[in-house]
Amino acid sequence: MDLEFSIVLFENEGYATTRGEKGVQDILAAKADTGYIKNDTYPIIFSLHPYCWKWWISLKHQRLNFSMFSADSWLDRPLRKNKPIQQRLIAALKDWQKKYLRANETIKLISSGKHILYHCDVETVCGDAEIYCFDSVIDTMEDHAQAEIITGNSFIKNVQGNAQIQCLDDHAMITNLCENAVVHKMKDISLIRHAYRDSQIHTMQSNSRILSLNGNTRVGTMNGHAIVDRASGQSVIEKVSCGCAVLGLSHDVQIKKIESGATVLPLHVDGYHGSTMPFS
Repeated sequence: MDLEFSIVLFENEGYATTRGEKGVQDILAAKADTGYIKNDTYPIIFSLHPYCWKWWISLKHQRLNFSMFSADSWLDRPLRKNKPIQQRLIAALKDWQKKYLRANETIKLISSGKHILYHCDVETVCGDAEIYCFDSVIDTMEDHAQAEIITGNSFIKNVQGNAQIQCLDDHAMITNLCENAVVHKMKDISLIRHAYRDSQIHTMQSNSRILSLNGNTRVGTMNGHAIVDRASGQSVIEKVSCGCAVLGLSHDVQIKKIESGATVLPLHVDGYHGSTMPFS
């Protein structure tokens, strides 16, 4: 799992993002709009580097290794030489961990707030909830719920309504992506079994795979070694780039751009029984 969290800690609350500097600026802008950020309010901003989940699962037993950047004047000296700032930051991070981390839990409903799920089994994520999902199982994600990232061996059975997933990666899997649900990016060895109705996948890359694409579903870009096993209905693929494969499509599927090195195999080809590509 190769993931970096940026965390913005205010006096009484904290926010996390995996979108790097843009995510940090979005958090600061949102707080400024609500009048929370004033001349005497200075957030602590720092990054937890890849494999950070080991640290926030067990802060007492794991050595924190972070870089930190802020406009605060009391950060002039290097952090490693400033024990009071270290203590303040670790205390704030522990409070943030208690507020947002859910580990090894069975949860019936998450309907609001931000949650980091680690080894959890969740029945429903809905409303305006926002989640980070590591090695967890979710039965249904719906309404306007958002997932910043679904990673590890996570499994979501149904994503529907207007739910959005920013990034699906590692070995994460979605069984059914439907209605107006959106996946912004699929990568690594992530899998969607069925994408249909008006759902959208903006980018497929690496070894990601969709087994069935139909209805009015749209894929924006396929690159790397991405595979769509079957496209039917009125589905649309905007761009298929080198190394990608569409291994079955019906006559009403639109593929708008096929680059050199991409493979397209129509449904009517004799002997088609699924992928025989070397990276499948």
